[in-house]
Amino acid sequence: MSKELIESFLQGMRERHAEEIEAIELPEGTEAYLENRIQAGDVATLTFMIKLAYLMGLHTGYAAGAGGSGTTPPPPQRGPLQA
Repeated sequence: MSKELIESFLQGMRERHAEEIEAIELPEGTEAYLENRIQAGDVATLTFMIKLAYLMGLHTGYAAGAGGSGTTPPPPQRGPLQA
């Protein structure tokens, strides 16, 4: 996936979900931690955080779709956004 396509996807999501995203309060110190990781060039930690958020979203979506059926989610697959 090209850099331009990723940027376009993120911009679209920003516009589409601006209110919901703005309403989320991250724990105190999160932005400072991210800035520190960026300055340190710690791509591995940032990538892990993105993958973790993606995985949590998959599980939430699966649980919502299953409607509390009590089944366990399938193992993670590659998603539509791949860098």
